[in-house]
Amino acid sequence: MEGFESLIAILDFTLDTKRKRHIVGGILLSVSMLFGGLALTAMTLRTEENKNEE
Repeated sequence: MEGFESLIAILDFTLDTKRKRHIVGGILLSVSMLFGGLALTAMTLRTEENKNEE
């Protein structure tokens, strides 16, 4: 439980100003777009592989 409390304290300290929240939000948005692009790429590659097998 102590680890969870320290994690909450770190997050509270990290996001204490509008500027820091804006930076973290931008980073999270960038990461989500990266993984979305990777997922789209993987989906299209699987579709092409299935068409080639037929």
